[in-house]
Amino acid sequence: MERQSRRRRTLRRAVVGLVVGSLLLTSGVGGGGAAAQSADGLTFADASTTEPRGDVARLSLRIGDRDRLTLMVRAPDGAYDTRVRATDANDDGQVTVSVNTFQAGRTADESVAYAVGAGDRLTSVRRRTDRLDGSLPAGRYNLVAVAGSDSTSATLVVEPNRVGAATTATAPRDRLGGDAAAVPETERFATGRVAVGDHAVVSINASGLGGVLASTPPPGRNLVYPTDSMPGATTTHTVRIEATRMVEPETVTVEYDAGTPRRLGHLDADEVRRLGIDRDGDGIVERDLRSAVAAVESTEHTLRIDLSTDATLAANETLLVQYRATNPTEAGRYGVHAAVDGAVEHDGTVVYGVAGRGTLGYGIDLGVTTTGNRTVVDPLAAVTYHYADGRLYALLNTSALAAGERYGVGLIRWGVSPLAAETESTGASVQLTERRATVVAPTPETPPVAGGETTVRAETTLAPTTEVVVTVSDTGSNAFLFRRATRVGSDRRLAATFDLPESAAGRSVTVRIVDGGRVVGERRATAEANR
Repeated sequence: MERQSRRRRTLRRAVVGLVVGSLLLTSGVGGGGAAAQSADGLTFADASTTEPRGDVARLSLRIGDRDRLTLMVRAPDGAYDTRVRATDANDDGQVTVSVNTFQAGRTADESVAYAVGAGDRLTSVRRRTDRLDGSLPAGRYNLVAVAGSDSTSATLVVEPNRVGAATTATAPRDRLGGDAAAVPETERFATGRVAVGDHAVVSINASGLGGVLASTPPPGRNLVYPTDSMPGATTTHTVRIEATRMVEPETVTVEYDAGTPRRLGHLDADEVRRLGIDRDGDGIVERDLRSAVAAVESTEHTLRIDLSTDATLAANETLLVQYRATNPTEAGRYGVHAAVDGAVEHDGTVVYGVAGRGTLGYGIDLGVTTTGNRTVVDPLAAVTYHYADGRLYALLNTSALAAGERYGVGLIRWGVSPLAAETESTGASVQLTERRATVVAPTPETPPVAGGETTVRAETTLAPTTEVVVTVSDTGSNAFLFRRATRVGSDRRLAATFDLPESAAGRSVTVRIVDGGRVVGERRATAEANR
Protein backbone atom coordinates (compact mmCIF):
# COMPACT_ATOMS: atom_id res chain seq x y z
CA MET A 1 0.00 0.00 0.00
CA GLU A 2 2.83 2.42 0.93
CA ARG A 3 4.60 1.64 -2.37
CA GLN A 4 1.41 2.39 -4.32
CA SER A 5 1.00 5.70 -2.46
CA ARG A 6 4.58 6.68 -3.24
CA ARG A 7 4.05 5.69 -6.87
CA ARG A 8 0.95 7.91 -7.09
CA ARG A 9 2.78 10.88 -5.53
CA THR A 10 5.69 10.42 -7.95
CA LEU A 11 3.29 10.25 -10.90
CA ARG A 12 1.45 13.39 -9.68
CA ARG A 13 4.74 15.32 -9.43
CA ALA A 14 5.68 14.22 -12.93
CA VAL A 15 2.31 15.35 -14.32
CA VAL A 16 2.55 18.72 -12.56
CA GLY A 17 6.11 19.18 -13.79
CA LEU A 18 5.06 18.36 -17.35
CA VAL A 19 2.12 20.78 -17.20
CA VAL A 20 4.26 23.56 -15.72
CA GLY A 21 6.98 23.08 -18.29
CA SER A 22 4.61 23.01 -21.25
CA LEU A 23 2.66 26.00 -19.95
CA LEU A 24 5.82 28.06 -19.52
CA LEU A 25 6.47 27.42 -23.20
CA THR A 26 3.00 27.72 -24.68
CA SER A 27 1.86 30.73 -22.65
CA GLY A 28 4.95 32.70 -23.50
CA VAL A 29 6.05 33.10 -19.89
CA GLY A 30 9.66 32.73 -20.88
CA GLY A 31 9.34 35.35 -23.60
CA GLY A 32 6.98 37.79 -21.95
CA GLY A 33 3.57 36.63 -23.13
CA ALA A 34 0.75 35.74 -20.75
CA ALA A 35 -2.02 34.33 -22.86
CA ALA A 36 -5.05 33.62 -20.66
CA GLN A 37 -5.98 29.96 -20.63
CA SER A 38 -7.78 27.88 -18.03
CA ALA A 39 -9.48 24.60 -17.43
CA ASP A 40 -12.99 24.32 -16.05
CA GLY A 41 -12.97 25.15 -12.36
CA LEU A 42 -9.45 26.59 -12.24
CA THR A 43 -9.26 30.27 -13.09
CA PHE A 44 -8.00 33.61 -11.87
CA ALA A 45 -10.75 35.96 -10.71
CA ASP A 46 -9.06 38.70 -12.77
CA ALA A 47 -7.09 38.18 -15.95
CA SER A 48 -4.94 41.17 -15.02
CA THR A 49 -4.24 42.71 -11.61
CA THR A 50 -2.62 46.14 -11.33
CA GLU A 51 -1.02 47.59 -8.19
CA PRO A 52 1.46 50.41 -7.53
CA ARG A 53 4.99 49.36 -6.71
CA GLY A 54 5.17 48.74 -2.97
CA ASP A 55 1.51 47.84 -2.47
CA VAL A 56 0.02 44.44 -1.74
CA ALA A 57 -1.52 42.65 -4.74
CA ARG A 58 -4.27 40.13 -4.02
CA LEU A 59 -4.58 37.34 -6.56
CA SER A 60 -7.81 35.39 -6.15
CA LEU A 61 -8.28 32.01 -7.81
CA ARG A 62 -11.16 29.59 -8.09
CA ILE A 63 -9.74 26.06 -7.88
CA GLY A 64 -12.92 23.96 -7.78
CA ASP A 65 -12.60 20.64 -5.98
CA ARG A 66 -8.80 20.70 -5.97
CA ASP A 67 -7.14 21.12 -2.59
CA ARG A 68 -3.67 22.29 -3.63
CA LEU A 69 -2.34 25.05 -5.80
CA THR A 70 1.04 26.07 -7.22
CA LEU A 71 1.39 29.70 -8.29
CA MET A 72 4.35 30.97 -10.29
CA VAL A 73 5.22 34.67 -10.46
CA ARG A 74 7.84 35.47 -13.06
CA ALA A 75 9.30 38.53 -14.76
CA PRO A 76 9.50 38.15 -18.56
CA ASP A 77 13.25 38.84 -18.45
CA GLY A 78 13.77 36.15 -15.82
CA ALA A 79 15.05 38.59 -13.17
CA TYR A 80 12.38 37.43 -10.75
CA ASP A 81 10.94 33.94 -10.49
CA THR A 82 9.09 32.60 -7.45
CA ARG A 83 6.90 29.54 -6.91
CA VAL A 84 4.27 29.50 -4.20
CA ARG A 85 2.37 26.46 -2.96
CA ALA A 86 -0.88 26.80 -1.03
CA THR A 87 -3.62 24.56 0.31
CA ASP A 88 -7.36 25.25 0.26
CA ALA A 89 -7.62 24.28 3.92
CA ASN A 90 -11.24 25.38 4.36
CA ASP A 91 -12.44 23.58 1.21
CA ASP A 92 -14.32 26.58 -0.17
CA GLY A 93 -12.89 26.14 -3.67
CA GLN A 94 -11.03 29.46 -3.56
CA VAL A 95 -7.54 30.62 -2.66
CA THR A 96 -6.32 34.22 -2.49
CA VAL A 97 -2.56 34.76 -2.60
CA SER A 98 -1.25 38.16 -1.48
CA VAL A 99 1.99 39.47 -2.94
CA ASN A 100 3.68 42.23 -0.96
CA THR A 101 5.48 43.97 -3.81
CA PHE A 102 7.54 45.96 -1.30
CA GLN A 103 9.04 42.80 0.21
CA ALA A 104 9.11 40.61 -2.90
CA GLY A 105 12.60 39.96 -4.18
CA ARG A 106 14.48 42.11 -1.67
CA THR A 107 14.53 39.87 1.41
CA ALA A 108 16.53 36.75 2.23
CA ASP A 109 13.33 34.91 3.14
CA GLU A 110 10.89 35.27 0.25
CA SER A 111 8.03 33.84 2.32
CA VAL A 112 7.62 37.21 4.10
CA ALA A 113 6.35 38.61 0.79
CA TYR A 114 3.52 36.10 0.38
CA ALA A 115 0.40 35.20 2.34
CA VAL A 116 -2.94 33.50 1.77
CA GLY A 117 -6.42 34.38 2.93
CA ALA A 118 -7.97 33.32 6.21
CA GLY A 119 -8.79 29.63 6.32
CA ASP A 120 -6.16 28.59 3.80
CA ARG A 121 -2.53 27.58 4.30
CA LEU A 122 0.70 28.71 2.66
CA THR A 123 2.85 25.59 2.42
CA SER A 124 6.01 26.84 0.68
CA VAL A 125 7.57 29.82 -1.08
CA ARG A 126 10.67 29.36 -3.21
CA ARG A 127 12.43 32.16 -5.04
CA ARG A 128 14.51 30.75 -7.88
CA THR A 129 16.40 33.99 -8.65
CA ASP A 130 18.91 36.18 -6.80
CA ARG A 131 17.85 38.90 -4.38
CA LEU A 132 16.96 42.23 -5.95
CA ASP A 133 18.57 45.53 -4.97
CA GLY A 134 15.20 46.97 -3.98
CA SER A 135 11.50 46.22 -4.09
CA LEU A 136 9.91 44.40 -7.02
CA PRO A 137 10.47 46.71 -10.01
CA ALA A 138 7.62 48.23 -11.97
CA GLY A 139 6.65 46.10 -14.92
CA ARG A 140 4.53 43.16 -16.04
CA TYR A 141 4.78 39.76 -14.36
CA ASN A 142 3.42 36.51 -15.70
CA LEU A 143 1.25 34.43 -13.39
CA VAL A 144 0.79 30.71 -13.88
CA ALA A 145 -1.39 28.62 -11.58
CA VAL A 146 -1.37 24.82 -11.55
CA ALA A 147 -3.76 22.55 -9.65
CA GLY A 148 -3.62 18.84 -10.38
CA SER A 149 -3.26 18.46 -14.13
CA ASP A 150 -4.97 21.78 -14.89
CA SER A 151 -3.43 25.21 -15.35
CA THR A 152 -4.34 28.81 -16.03
CA SER A 153 -2.48 32.08 -16.50
CA ALA A 154 -2.91 35.79 -15.83
CA THR A 155 -0.86 38.96 -15.46
CA LEU A 156 0.31 41.12 -12.57
CA VAL A 157 1.15 44.71 -13.54
CA VAL A 158 3.28 46.65 -11.06
CA GLU A 159 2.98 50.37 -11.78
CA PRO A 160 5.40 53.10 -10.65
CA ASN A 161 4.36 54.60 -7.33
CA ARG A 162 3.98 58.32 -6.74
CA VAL A 163 3.82 61.08 -4.17
CA GLY A 164 1.22 63.69 -5.09
CA ALA A 165 -0.85 66.43 -3.54
CA ALA A 166 -2.43 66.51 -0.10
CA THR A 167 -5.89 67.86 0.73
CA THR A 168 -7.62 68.74 3.99
CA ALA A 169 -11.15 68.07 5.18
CA THR A 170 -13.27 67.80 8.30
CA ALA A 171 -15.95 65.51 9.68
CA PRO A 172 -18.19 65.93 12.75
CA ARG A 173 -16.80 64.74 16.05
CA ASP A 174 -19.51 62.08 16.45
CA ARG A 175 -18.25 60.22 13.36
CA LEU A 176 -15.27 57.87 12.92
CA GLY A 177 -14.83 57.08 16.62
CA GLY A 178 -11.21 58.15 16.30
CA ASP A 179 -10.56 55.29 13.88
CA ALA A 180 -8.56 56.35 10.83
CA ALA A 181 -9.60 53.14 9.06
CA ALA A 182 -13.16 54.51 8.90
CA VAL A 183 -12.10 57.67 7.06
CA PRO A 184 -12.38 56.42 3.43
CA GLU A 185 -16.06 55.47 3.87
CA THR A 186 -17.04 58.55 5.90
CA GLU A 187 -18.43 61.72 4.33
CA ARG A 188 -15.92 64.54 4.62
CA PHE A 189 -16.03 68.21 3.76
CA ALA A 190 -13.11 69.97 2.13
CA THR A 191 -11.79 72.82 4.25
CA GLY A 192 -8.60 74.15 5.77
CA ARG A 193 -10.35 75.35 8.96
CA VAL A 194 -11.40 72.82 11.57
CA ALA A 195 -13.08 73.35 14.93
CA VAL A 196 -11.35 71.80 17.95
CA GLY A 197 -13.07 68.50 18.66
CA ASP A 198 -14.08 67.88 15.05
CA HIS A 199 -12.00 65.54 12.93
CA ALA A 200 -9.24 66.99 10.79
CA VAL A 201 -8.34 64.69 7.91
CA VAL A 202 -5.36 65.16 5.62
CA SER A 203 -5.60 62.91 2.56
CA ILE A 204 -2.21 62.37 0.95
CA ASN A 205 -1.98 60.99 -2.57
CA ALA A 206 0.94 58.62 -2.09
CA SER A 207 0.68 55.19 -3.66
CA GLY A 208 2.80 52.17 -2.88
CA LEU A 209 2.82 52.45 0.93
CA GLY A 210 0.72 49.38 1.69
CA GLY A 211 3.61 46.94 1.75
CA VAL A 212 5.71 49.02 4.13
CA LEU A 213 2.82 49.54 6.54
CA ALA A 214 2.05 45.82 6.50
CA SER A 215 5.70 44.88 7.08
CA THR A 216 6.84 46.80 10.13
CA PRO A 217 5.59 48.59 13.25
CA PRO A 218 6.05 52.36 12.87
CA PRO A 219 9.49 53.36 14.23
CA GLY A 220 8.02 56.73 15.25
CA ARG A 221 6.13 54.95 18.04
CA ASN A 222 9.20 53.15 19.38
CA LEU A 223 10.51 53.95 22.84
CA VAL A 224 13.56 55.57 21.21
CA TYR A 225 13.31 57.09 17.74
CA PRO A 226 16.40 58.40 15.88
CA THR A 227 15.37 61.13 13.43
CA ASP A 228 17.99 59.80 11.01
CA SER A 229 18.33 56.10 11.69
CA MET A 230 21.12 55.36 9.24
CA PRO A 231 24.22 53.75 10.77
CA GLY A 232 26.89 56.25 11.80
CA ALA A 233 24.62 59.29 11.45
CA THR A 234 24.81 62.01 14.09
CA THR A 235 21.19 62.79 14.79
CA THR A 236 18.54 63.36 17.44
CA HIS A 237 17.22 60.52 19.59
CA THR A 238 13.71 61.09 20.94
CA VAL A 239 12.58 59.13 24.00
CA ARG A 240 8.89 58.85 24.95
CA ILE A 241 8.17 57.71 28.50
CA GLU A 242 4.43 57.40 29.09
CA ALA A 243 3.54 57.62 32.77
CA THR A 244 1.39 54.86 34.20
CA ARG A 245 1.23 56.50 37.63
CA MET A 246 1.90 59.88 39.21
CA VAL A 247 5.54 60.59 39.97
CA GLU A 248 7.72 63.59 40.82
CA PRO A 249 10.58 63.17 38.34
CA GLU A 250 14.01 63.28 39.94
CA THR A 251 15.93 60.89 37.70
CA VAL A 252 15.45 59.94 34.05
CA THR A 253 17.36 56.90 32.80
CA VAL A 254 17.77 55.53 29.27
CA GLU A 255 19.64 52.23 28.99
CA TYR A 256 20.55 50.66 25.64
CA ASP A 257 20.82 46.86 25.79
CA ALA A 258 22.79 46.94 22.54
CA GLY A 259 22.86 49.30 19.60
CA THR A 260 24.33 51.91 21.92
CA PRO A 261 25.10 55.30 20.36
CA ARG A 262 28.80 55.79 19.79
CA ARG A 263 30.57 57.75 22.52
CA LEU A 264 27.42 57.77 24.65
CA GLY A 265 29.71 57.97 27.67
CA HIS A 266 30.79 61.47 26.57
CA LEU A 267 27.27 62.89 26.29
CA ASP A 268 26.74 65.95 28.52
CA ALA A 269 24.01 68.46 29.39
CA ASP A 270 24.69 70.51 26.24
CA GLU A 271 23.58 67.56 24.12
CA VAL A 272 20.16 67.40 25.81
CA ARG A 273 18.07 69.52 23.44
CA ARG A 274 14.58 69.03 24.88
CA LEU A 275 13.27 67.69 28.15
CA GLY A 276 9.77 68.18 29.49
CA ILE A 277 6.24 66.97 30.02
CA ASP A 278 3.58 66.61 27.32
CA ARG A 279 0.39 67.01 29.33
CA ASP A 280 -2.28 66.77 26.62
CA GLY A 281 -0.94 64.29 24.06
CA ASP A 282 -0.09 66.76 21.30
CA GLY A 283 3.60 65.83 21.21
CA ILE A 284 4.56 69.31 22.47
CA VAL A 285 6.28 70.04 25.79
CA GLU A 286 3.98 72.05 28.06
CA ARG A 287 6.26 71.92 31.13
CA ASP A 288 9.88 72.51 30.17
CA LEU A 289 12.37 70.82 32.53
CA ARG A 290 15.66 71.70 30.87
CA SER A 291 16.38 74.39 33.45
CA ALA A 292 15.83 71.76 36.16
CA VAL A 293 18.71 69.55 34.99
CA ALA A 294 21.07 69.17 37.95
CA ALA A 295 23.46 66.65 36.39
CA VAL A 296 23.94 64.42 33.36
CA GLU A 297 25.83 61.17 33.79
CA SER A 298 26.54 58.74 30.98
CA THR A 299 28.32 55.44 30.62
CA GLU A 300 28.95 53.15 27.68
CA HIS A 301 25.31 51.98 27.66
CA THR A 302 23.34 54.32 29.94
CA LEU A 303 22.24 57.96 30.04
CA ARG A 304 21.09 59.35 33.40
CA ILE A 305 19.62 62.82 33.90
CA ASP A 306 19.15 64.13 37.46
CA LEU A 307 16.49 66.80 37.99
CA SER A 308 15.78 69.33 40.71
CA THR A 309 12.13 70.28 40.27
CA ASP A 310 8.73 70.34 41.94
CA ALA A 311 7.03 69.29 38.70
CA THR A 312 4.64 66.35 38.71
CA LEU A 313 4.34 63.78 35.94
CA ALA A 314 0.76 62.51 36.10
CA ALA A 315 -0.60 59.22 34.84
CA ASN A 316 -1.26 59.35 31.06
CA GLU A 317 1.17 62.23 30.61
CA THR A 318 4.41 61.73 28.68
CA LEU A 319 7.96 62.71 29.53
CA LEU A 320 9.81 63.64 26.34
CA VAL A 321 13.60 63.67 26.07
CA GLN A 322 15.66 64.62 23.02
CA TYR A 323 19.44 64.49 22.79
CA ARG A 324 22.09 64.44 20.10
CA ALA A 325 23.79 61.12 19.52
CA THR A 326 25.80 59.25 16.90
CA ASN A 327 24.25 55.98 15.78
CA PRO A 328 26.25 52.75 15.91
CA THR A 329 27.73 51.40 12.70
CA GLU A 330 25.48 48.34 12.55
CA ALA A 331 21.85 48.37 11.41
CA GLY A 332 19.30 46.38 13.37
CA ARG A 333 16.57 46.36 16.00
CA TYR A 334 17.78 46.63 19.60
CA GLY A 335 16.26 46.68 23.05
CA VAL A 336 16.05 49.82 25.20
CA HIS A 337 14.94 50.42 28.78
CA ALA A 338 13.72 53.83 30.03
CA ALA A 339 12.63 54.83 33.51
CA VAL A 340 11.59 57.78 35.65
CA ASP A 341 12.74 57.36 39.28
CA GLY A 342 12.43 53.61 38.86
CA ALA A 343 8.68 54.07 39.42
CA VAL A 344 7.70 54.39 35.76
CA GLU A 345 9.55 51.90 33.57
CA HIS A 346 9.25 50.83 29.94
CA ASP A 347 11.05 48.32 27.75
CA GLY A 348 11.04 49.03 24.05
CA THR A 349 13.14 49.18 20.91
CA VAL A 350 15.29 51.39 18.75
CA VAL A 351 15.79 50.60 15.05
CA TYR A 352 18.85 51.57 12.99
CA GLY A 353 19.14 51.32 9.23
CA VAL A 354 16.63 51.88 6.46
CA ALA A 355 13.95 49.93 8.36
CA GLY A 356 13.96 52.67 11.02
CA ARG A 357 14.20 55.62 8.62
CA GLY A 358 11.11 57.80 8.91
CA THR A 359 8.29 57.54 11.42
CA LEU A 360 6.57 54.81 9.36
CA GLY A 361 9.78 53.02 8.41
CA TYR A 362 11.77 52.24 5.26
CA GLY A 363 12.14 55.90 4.35
CA ILE A 364 8.46 56.83 4.80
CA ASP A 365 8.17 59.81 7.15
CA LEU A 366 4.81 61.10 8.39
CA GLY A 367 4.89 64.01 10.80
CA VAL A 368 2.93 66.84 12.38
CA THR A 369 4.36 70.34 12.76
CA THR A 370 3.05 73.66 14.03
CA THR A 371 3.67 77.09 12.57
CA GLY A 372 3.63 78.67 16.03
CA ASN A 373 6.61 79.06 18.36
CA ARG A 374 6.13 75.60 19.83
CA THR A 375 7.91 72.48 18.56
CA VAL A 376 6.31 69.09 18.04
CA VAL A 377 8.76 66.72 19.74
CA ASP A 378 6.77 63.50 19.31
CA PRO A 379 5.78 63.53 15.60
CA LEU A 380 3.08 60.83 15.81
CA ALA A 381 1.56 61.83 19.16
CA ALA A 382 -1.64 63.40 17.86
CA VAL A 383 -2.14 61.53 14.60
CA THR A 384 -3.37 58.15 13.48
CA TYR A 385 -3.35 56.98 9.88
CA HIS A 386 -4.78 54.51 7.42
CA TYR A 387 -3.72 53.58 3.90
CA ALA A 388 -6.21 52.62 1.20
CA ASP A 389 -6.44 52.88 -2.58
CA GLY A 390 -3.28 54.88 -3.07
CA ARG A 391 -3.98 57.40 -0.31
CA LEU A 392 -2.64 57.83 3.20
CA TYR A 393 -5.32 59.27 5.46
CA ALA A 394 -3.91 61.14 8.46
CA LEU A 395 -6.46 61.76 11.23
CA LEU A 396 -5.54 64.51 13.68
CA ASN A 397 -6.72 64.35 17.28
CA THR A 398 -7.82 67.99 17.41
CA SER A 399 -9.01 67.63 21.01
CA ALA A 400 -5.33 67.49 22.00
CA LEU A 401 -4.40 70.49 19.85
CA ALA A 402 -4.71 74.22 20.46
CA ALA A 403 -7.30 76.51 18.89
CA GLY A 404 -5.74 79.37 16.98
CA GLU A 405 -2.74 77.30 15.88
CA ARG A 406 -2.03 76.09 12.36
CA TYR A 407 -0.82 72.51 12.12
CA GLY A 408 0.92 70.94 9.17
CA VAL A 409 0.84 67.28 8.21
CA GLY A 410 3.62 66.24 5.89
CA LEU A 411 4.85 63.08 4.21
CA ILE A 412 8.41 62.56 3.02
CA ARG A 413 9.58 59.54 1.06
CA TRP A 414 13.32 59.68 1.53
CA GLY A 415 15.62 58.65 -1.30
CA VAL A 416 17.04 55.81 0.84
CA SER A 417 13.68 54.02 0.66
CA PRO A 418 13.67 50.78 -1.36
CA LEU A 419 10.66 52.31 -3.12
CA ALA A 420 12.30 55.57 -4.18
CA ALA A 421 14.94 56.84 -6.56
CA GLU A 422 14.89 60.33 -5.03
CA THR A 423 13.39 62.17 -2.07
CA GLU A 424 9.83 63.41 -2.57
CA SER A 425 7.52 65.22 -0.18
CA THR A 426 4.05 66.68 0.14
CA GLY A 427 1.79 68.06 2.83
CA ALA A 428 -1.04 70.35 3.84
CA SER A 429 -2.06 72.36 6.88
CA VAL A 430 -5.21 73.07 8.89
CA GLN A 431 -6.12 76.05 11.04
CA LEU A 432 -7.81 75.07 14.29
CA THR A 433 -10.61 77.29 15.57
CA GLU A 434 -12.84 77.46 18.61
CA ARG A 435 -16.23 75.80 18.42
CA ARG A 436 -18.47 78.80 17.91
CA ALA A 437 -21.48 80.12 16.04
CA THR A 438 -22.40 83.67 15.09
CA VAL A 439 -26.12 84.45 15.00
CA VAL A 440 -26.74 86.62 11.94
CA ALA A 441 -30.55 86.73 12.23
CA PRO A 442 -32.57 87.95 14.00
CA THR A 443 -30.80 91.25 14.70
CA PRO A 444 -31.94 94.67 15.92
CA GLU A 445 -32.34 95.56 12.25
CA THR A 446 -34.27 92.36 11.47
CA PRO A 447 -35.98 91.67 14.82
CA PRO A 448 -37.92 88.58 15.91
CA VAL A 449 -41.59 88.64 14.95
CA ALA A 450 -44.15 88.19 17.73
CA GLY A 451 -47.25 86.44 16.43
CA GLY A 452 -45.47 85.27 13.27
CA GLU A 453 -42.57 83.29 11.87
CA THR A 454 -39.02 84.06 12.94
CA THR A 455 -36.09 82.33 11.24
CA VAL A 456 -32.87 82.07 13.17
CA ARG A 457 -29.77 81.97 10.98
CA ALA A 458 -26.19 81.44 12.06
CA GLU A 459 -22.73 80.89 10.67
CA THR A 460 -20.48 78.44 12.47
CA THR A 461 -17.04 76.86 12.59
CA LEU A 462 -18.55 73.43 13.26
CA ALA A 463 -18.22 70.68 10.69
CA PRO A 464 -21.09 70.35 8.20
CA THR A 465 -23.85 67.90 9.22
CA THR A 466 -23.12 68.50 12.92
CA GLU A 467 -26.41 68.48 14.83
CA VAL A 468 -27.03 71.52 17.04
CA VAL A 469 -30.00 72.75 19.04
CA VAL A 470 -31.35 76.27 18.47
CA THR A 471 -33.30 77.80 21.34
CA VAL A 472 -35.40 80.95 21.51
CA SER A 473 -36.43 82.03 25.01
CA ASP A 474 -37.71 84.78 27.26
CA THR A 475 -37.40 84.58 31.04
CA GLY A 476 -39.83 87.33 32.01
CA SER A 477 -43.51 86.95 32.89
CA ASN A 478 -45.24 84.51 30.55
CA ALA A 479 -41.80 83.02 29.88
CA PHE A 480 -41.34 80.67 26.96
CA LEU A 481 -38.66 78.37 25.57
CA PHE A 482 -38.67 76.93 22.06
CA ARG A 483 -36.15 74.36 20.84
CA ARG A 484 -35.34 73.11 17.35
CA ALA A 485 -32.70 70.56 16.35
CA THR A 486 -31.02 71.25 13.04
CA ARG A 487 -27.84 70.37 11.19
CA VAL A 488 -25.04 72.53 9.90
CA GLY A 489 -25.16 72.87 6.13
CA SER A 490 -22.30 72.24 3.73
CA ASP A 491 -21.66 76.02 3.69
CA ARG A 492 -21.35 75.98 7.50
CA ARG A 493 -24.59 77.84 7.93
CA LEU A 494 -27.67 76.73 9.82
CA ALA A 495 -31.28 77.84 10.16
CA ALA A 496 -34.33 77.07 12.28
CA THR A 497 -37.83 78.63 12.12
CA PHE A 498 -40.04 79.42 15.12
CA ASP A 499 -43.56 80.77 15.69
CA LEU A 500 -43.32 83.24 18.57
CA PRO A 501 -46.40 84.14 20.66
CA GLU A 502 -47.97 87.58 20.29
CA SER A 503 -47.13 88.21 23.95
CA ALA A 504 -43.44 88.36 22.99
CA ALA A 505 -43.91 91.79 21.36
CA GLY A 506 -41.66 94.39 22.96
CA ARG A 507 -39.76 91.84 25.00
CA SER A 508 -36.08 90.87 24.81
CA VAL A 509 -35.69 87.46 23.23
CA THR A 510 -32.54 85.35 23.62
CA VAL A 511 -31.36 83.14 20.77
CA ARG A 512 -28.79 80.45 21.55
CA ILE A 513 -26.94 77.86 19.47
CA VAL A 514 -26.18 74.81 21.61
CA ASP A 515 -23.53 72.24 20.60
CA GLY A 516 -23.34 69.12 22.73
CA GLY A 517 -24.91 70.88 25.70
CA ARG A 518 -22.60 73.91 25.42
CA VAL A 519 -23.69 77.34 24.17
CA VAL A 520 -21.46 78.29 21.23
CA GLY A 521 -23.40 81.32 20.01
CA GLU A 522 -25.90 83.77 21.49
CA ARG A 523 -27.76 86.97 20.56
CA ARG A 524 -30.53 89.06 22.07
CA ALA A 525 -33.04 91.12 20.20
CA THR A 526 -36.36 92.80 20.98
CA ALA A 527 -39.36 91.20 19.33
CA GLU A 528 -41.73 93.34 17.29
CA ALA A 529 -45.41 92.75 16.72
CA ASN A 530 -46.41 91.16 13.43
CA ARG A 531 -47.76 93.77 11.06
